[in-house]
Amino acid sequence: MDKRSFQNETAFQMAMYLARRMLAEKLITGKEYRDFEQEMLRRYQPFSGDLYT
Repeated sequence: MDKRSFQNETAFQMAMYLARRMLAEKLITGKEYRDFEQEMLRRYQPFSGDLYT
């Protein structure tokens, strides 16, 4: 994994961690979470993203 891939993976994981916290605290809806996840997958193209979708 090169440096850029690692950075994308890290950014994706952090963004999704925060989104899961927001979902758990009912600050966002399930639909908003799914929409956000799709946008983050598109933006960061993480290695682990294939595992989650």
